[in-house]
This record gives sequence, structure tokens and C-alpha cells, in this order.
Amino acid sequence: MSILADFLNENGFSAADVAKRSASLEAFDDAARVKKVVRREARRTKKPYNEVGADKPSKLGRGVSVRTVKSALAGDKIPRIGRKKITKAVSSLLQSKKKEAVDWRKLFADVGAKKGKSTAKA
Repeated sequence: MSILADFLNENGFSAADVAKRSASLEAFDDAARVKKVVRREARRTKKPYNEVGADKPSKLGRGVSVRTVKSALAGDKIPRIGRKKITKAVSSLLQSKKKEAVDWRKLFADVGAKKGKSTAKA
């Protein structure tokens, strides 16, 4: 078991609760869709994002899956973006219970980061 598993059991949350909240938090809204379109057009016209005023969308479009949450509960290594989404969902669940939001370092202190494949630049 991991610190995350102990924390969720302590607060009465399940993996399905975290995945469901993550899906609702990360779903695109109209503002995020507009930002994506502006960034796409900037890439097509080969203009810098800051020249066009294309900010990053605050939402990522897809929440974390139940499988990812379960592997985080088991103590497996999770990519940075997965840890971010899990922490965001857990903090939202805590705030709905009128509790203080939590930092990702507290939840994932015992688990290392999963690194992607490195590409050697020649």
C-alpha cells in the first residue's frame, strides 16, 4: 500500500470517486476549446504563441482512469501528468467535504516518477 491509499481510506474515497471527479474536472469547456483552436492556428501560421496571445488551456481534456488510480494506490510509478490529475481530483474531493486541499508531494512521497523513453540527440 502507498501513502495515497492510506490517505484515501482515511478520508473515505475510492478509486472510482477519484476517477469520476478527475473526468469532470478535466473535461473541456468552451474557453479551453477556444484556447486550443487559437494555439492550433498559431502553429499552422508558424507564429509564436505569445505573439498571438495563445495561452495554454487549463483543462487537459481527459481525466485519469480508474486503472491509473489503482496502480497509484498499489504504489507503482505514475507519470507526472497522472500524479497532477490525481492530486487535483483528490483536492477537489477534499474541498467538497470542507477540508484543506493537499499537495502532491504529500500523496506521492513514497513513489518515484515514471520516466518516459529517452531519445539520444546526436
